[in-house]
Amino acid sequence: MHIWADYVYLEIVDPVTGELVPDGEPGEIVLTTLQKEGAPLVRFRTHDLSRIVPEPCTCGSPHPRIDIITGRTDDMVKVKGVNLFPAQIEEVIAFTDGASSEYQVMIDHLQGRDEMTVFFETAATGEEKKRIEDNLASIFKGKIGLTPIARGVAIGELPRSEKKTQRIFDNRY
Repeated sequence: MHIWADYVYLEIVDPVTGELVPDGEPGEIVLTTLQKEGAPLVRFRTHDLSRIVPEPCTCGSPHPRIDIITGRTDDMVKVKGVNLFPAQIEEVIAFTDGASSEYQVMIDHLQGRDEMTVFFETAATGEEKKRIEDNLASIFKGKIGLTPIARGVAIGELPRSEKKTQRIFDNRY
């Protein structure tokens, strides 16, 4: 998506420190309006996470582009020093053969350390289910840098909702 640089000044900042990140690095979108007089926005933090695409656009526009929105800073949870977003979990589950798209994450503080359990639906049982659980944990570690406890449950066992379903439960507090 192009950002009209003559109307809006775009910055991508580290969501924790507020410091600018280099082009191409992910961070929080911050906008400042340049033409608006009645209700200007000055360094408006959107809480959306994306990155500036540093390569020129094939359409020829000189305006900066941002990549797709990968998540929100207010959806982020931190487990064992790793920032984690629901979109990342969904990506890992979609990448895991045998796992359905329904999932729930439980984060607990047990015996002095954080522990994350990912429950996902699968039709597999027995050894095949164990293989899928191990595969999901391995993919999770490779893509996100954190090894969860992966637990496969029967199809239909996890709750569903018509509206936005809460999938991450942080029980540490």
